[in-house]
Amino acid sequence: MKYISTIIALFMCFSGFGQSDHFSNRNALKISPVEFGKAQFEVSYEHYFGDRSSSFSISPSVILKENNQESIEGFQIGAQYRFYLSHVRKDERRVFLGFHNIGLYTGLYGQYLDYKEDYQYMWYDNQQGEPMSGEFTKDVTAMEGGAIIGVQIDITNRILLDFFVGGGIRYSDYVDTREAVVNPGDYYNEPGIFDPEYQGVKPKIGFQLGILF
Repeated sequence: MKYISTIIALFMCFSGFGQSDHFSNRNALKISPVEFGKAQFEVSYEHYFGDRSSSFSISPSVILKENNQESIEGFQIGAQYRFYLSHVRKDERRVFLGFHNIGLYTGLYGQYLDYKEDYQYMWYDNQQGEPMSGEFTKDVTAMEGGAIIGVQIDITNRILLDFFVGGGIRYSDYVDTREAVVNPGDYYNEPGIFDPEYQGVKPKIGFQLGILF
């Protein structure tokens, strides 16, 4: 226990080294309102190093949806390491609309997804000459990594906005029980770029609201 306490103390000292009074808050807690539209609740914790020259963030999220046609559940965990390229600080010069700080950053990200969907599907069976319906399950695990660039605006010394864009490569492994029942020629089964089972190069976009502490 003594060694763990020592490591934590050294980490806090190191992370606060060179920190100015303007950046007295070294942590941020953020939510992603855009994800609500995808039945996903995402929270991010970001910790700043030095005079906010870099940071590390982790973003766990829960996916949950239930209705008559489908049942979805899953989780996703993401992480980012950011390098802040520049800051426009209120204590050094005039800032647009009086914002506390505007920081431009770039960085690397990675994320892991575990996803399960139970759904109903209807199709026309050419052999039997009649419509068919059934209940199917889709299980997906996916990993993704890439690069981002963004801007973080401290509206005040406590409230922030964070917006980033970028892209990466996604690898997915999925099983869909529909493929064993429905003839692939009877439906179009090409996943879209934002579908959980998508594999390939894809964009990354994020918008977050948060508090500093």
